[in-house]
Amino acid sequence: MTDNDPHLANGLLPGVLTGLLATVAGAAGYGALIAFSGYEIGFAAIGVGLLVGFAMIAVRPASPVLPPLAALLSLVGAALGQVVGSAVGWARASGEEYGPVFVQALDAFPEDLRREPISLLFWVVAAYVGFSFVNRRVKSAREAHDSRAASSVPQPDEAADRVNYFEPRKQP
Repeated sequence: MTDNDPHLANGLLPGVLTGLLATVAGAAGYGALIAFSGYEIGFAAIGVGLLVGFAMIAVRPASPVLPPLAALLSLVGAALGQVVGSAVGWARASGEEYGPVFVQALDAFPEDLRREPISLLFWVVAAYVGFSFVNRRVKSAREAHDSRAASSVPQPDEAADRVNYFEPRKQP
């Protein structure tokens, strides 16, 4: 990759990679919290959105693709954390292996959402948090880029080109 690579200039590739890593880490942390405490703490789902947002702004992104991606990754991380937490909790309680229990947790996932739809609210807030952090950073990077580009364009001297059309012309 060269220095002129547009993916490096706008932070798209590093933003996607750090966002994916933060999603996995956030889901693992949220899942561990659910599994070992036995409670689904909705505010921890918002923590997944915070983690994804902070991780993605750490690479100084400027790509407009990253804010919606941060929202999606935050939402996926919160949902994945809840599924993993439920599966690990069931496996610990029943003594079964994790593979079959994970499949059972995925099968029971839609029913769990119908019983407790408040989880969706926390996931939406997590998505909003991830989106807003990255969006704020992308907007400020775009504005800084636009102001640098505007200042580097030479402006014509306005005093030399100014013509007063209401003043009579001097005859040669």
